[in-house]
Amino acid sequence: MRRALAACAALVAVASMALAAPAAQADHIAPTVTATLELGKAVRDCSASGLCARARRATVSWNASCGPAAPPDALQEVDVGIYGVRPDGTRFPYDGEALEAEDATLSGSMGMTAGPGLRFFAQVEVTCSSVVTDAEGNQVEHTGKATSTPTAQFYLPPQLMDFRTTRSGFCGVSVPNSKLDKWLQAGQYAELEYFLRYSARSLMRRGIPELRQVKLFARGAGISKKASPDRGMLRGLGAIGTWMTPRRAGYLNIWATVGGKKTNTLRVRVLPKRC
Repeated sequence: MRRALAACAALVAVASMALAAPAAQADHIAPTVTATLELGKAVRDCSASGLCARARRATVSWNASCGPAAPPDALQEVDVGIYGVRPDGTRFPYDGEALEAEDATLSGSMGMTAGPGLRFFAQVEVTCSSVVTDAEGNQVEHTGKATSTPTAQFYLPPQLMDFRTTRSGFCGVSVPNSKLDKWLQAGQYAELEYFLRYSARSLMRRGIPELRQVKLFARGAGISKKASPDRGMLRGLGAIGTWMTPRRAGYLNIWATVGGKKTNTLRVRVLPKRC
């Protein structure tokens, strides 16, 4: 009786192995991937109007596998992406590219450009696929995906790229034409436009009008100013700027904050009062 039971157990074991064989084959696609993000040198990022900001090159590197038993041609796609981060911590697509099978590699890197005012990280997704033959002789495609953990985050401050006067006056001085919209004069009224570059999605809090989250600053030449963009300039010129009247000659330092994040500072020359 024990021999009969042993024989039955052996038959059951063989049958179980036969039934488990397709599942074992299905497990040979087991993708994994890790990714890193590094900031590189500064690059110029110019708009259609010709104003250029200082962006940074960002390099995403990855190392992936389709599984120890996967065939050499199992890699189908590598999706490389940079994602911006909003103030509330949620993310949004910023830049990226999907490499198809003919261009995809298990290990590689890709350079991208990150602009001013951006908080961002990178993430890489790999897709592997292979056709196997099951126990009944049928060809079955098995596909698997893996996504890397998010890389370290980086932050680039917003930028004050340039400025110009949209209205200004001079009295008793001769100003070169090239400086008419760059210099100010003590005692003379001027409207100053700020040219800003930033990622609104990274810096702006939801539910608050964007212009309420932009503040313009000026210090020096007898001025100490903090103001929201002037509504009159916005209606008439579409400019983000504010008005000021310097009280003495020297230099005026101007900057802005966007969503509480400070830009770089630029200097404006203020001529002496002549009349």
